[in-house]
Amino acid sequence: MTSSPPTHNCHFCRIAAGLADPIIYENRSFVVAFDTNPVNPGHTLVIPRRHVVSLFELDEYEQADYFDAIHGARRVIESTDMAALYRDMLNRPDLRDRPKGHIENVLKLPFLGKRPDAYTVGNNDGRAAGRSIDHLHVILLPRFQGDVEDPRGGIRNVIPDRAKYHLHVQRETTGVGEK
Repeated sequence: MTSSPPTHNCHFCRIAAGLADPIIYENRSFVVAFDTNPVNPGHTLVIPRRHVVSLFELDEYEQADYFDAIHGARRVIESTDMAALYRDMLNRPDLRDRPKGHIENVLKLPFLGKRPDAYTVGNNDGRAAGRSIDHLHVILLPRFQGDVEDPRGGIRNVIPDRAKYHLHVQRETTGVGEK
């Protein structure tokens, strides 16, 4: 998990250079773009300009700019017409040959156009954590009441069999939930 020079093959280096996916917010260390495979309306990627693989490689300036980028992304999310954004995305020439199922699904969500109720901020820091592109990218995922049946545990649910801590606490304190 080390820093390496930017490459033209790295999609996130291309975004950071302004060569792919419109930048919706930027500061000296990061750019932000809407994910073209959205999970929820407003799903964004916060990407360092410098080609680094891990969050733990950010220098002190990048660390400070990280929080500014997260807040900037949130402001853009909350002021964007998501229905128009995703309708436009379906017709973007640069996305012509890419699958559009995620975009079409987001356009059908009942909370499209509503202000997020919460956010999940995540980073798959390493291949074992699920990272698929070796350039740091932090996901800012708007969350909406009812977008999943039971959101308790949040990110813990990436390991489903060990995520339900609230059931253990409930059993220990009340005896409810025991089988």
